[in-house]
Amino acid sequence: MPTVIVAHFKTNIYEYLEALQKSTLDKLYEEPATCLAIFRLLPSLARQLVMSLLFSTQIMSKADLRQWIKNDKESLSKFEEALDKLQKLHIMIEQENKTIALNSSFKQKFQECLTGGGTHQSFGKLYNKPHRHSQSNSHKLPDIKTLDEHAKTKWEEILHFMVGTDRMNSPGASVLKVVTKANLMREKEGKGLEITNKGFQFLLQDVNTQVWAFLIQYLDLASEMLHMNVVEVLNFFFMLGSLELGQDYSVEGLTDTQRQLLDDLTNYGLIYRPKKSSKRYYPTRLATTLTSGNSAIVSNSSSNNPTDDDDSATEQGFIIVETNYKLYAYTSN
Repeated sequence: MPTVIVAHFKTNIYEYLEALQKSTLDKLYEEPATCLAIFRLLPSLARQLVMSLLFSTQIMSKADLRQWIKNDKESLSKFEEALDKLQKLHIMIEQENKTIALNSSFKQKFQECLTGGGTHQSFGKLYNKPHRHSQSNSHKLPDIKTLDEHAKTKWEEILHFMVGTDRMNSPGASVLKVVTKANLMREKEGKGLEITNKGFQFLLQDVNTQVWAFLIQYLDLASEMLHMNVVEVLNFFFMLGSLELGQDYSVEGLTDTQRQLLDDLTNYGLIYRPKKSSKRYYPTRLATTLTSGNSAIVSNSSSNNPTDDDDSATEQGFIIVETNYKLYAYTSN
């Protein structure tokens, strides 16, 4: 699928994080899972700089760091970009005496993350209670294929709703709030919602970019209209990216805000729950790939049953025709 830059529309979690106040970022860095997730999202050179300072006790300056870089224009440019990224995220801080140090909260919690220290449940709490239903009856536990199908169905409900197809169920109220607030769709007098140019461009992104773009708009909605704690919401998003596909996790230990998130994220396909009152939840591939860069949707051709011709035959795409006669082919490739 082609990648298109969406003007004036945040699809990149970097943009959102860089706009946050230092005090908010400091609170985010109190969770080891969040530190790991943001570290994984950093460019390669930025990750190397962080690891070089993480366990070091030496006092370093920018000039000291620059000595580790090849003395050519391209390498020095990448170094400046990496340093700028780290400083905007307040991971790396330049002191008044011109020395460079890691954010103390980030440094401590990321060290705990890598060494297994601390007593936190930042990476989710496994559901260790015995399951009430056996594998032999109608309530058998979901396998990875079931989780993939749930994620794909829910996410495609959103995409097909945006382009006006009626072959799938209409998404929930939370989806409608996000697509209208983000100006992906707008109210057309007497005709309900219709997709906007921004919505067309959104459809042409890869799935991981779409999911992050959607979650970023949800963050704005959460803080402005739902009165949620943005730090708790972001921590939950980043925690999901660290969880294991196919494993079930307990809702115990989640904050009220994070429990409220479960319903919406189930509607988006990031979470699977056997039923709304369930004490456990399963992250889907849409969630576990948030910070990994891996494919967020598994197509029928790469499912657990690749020889099933009927499944492959039902795989469909669609073509968008704009009023200026521009064509957009939306496929799984």
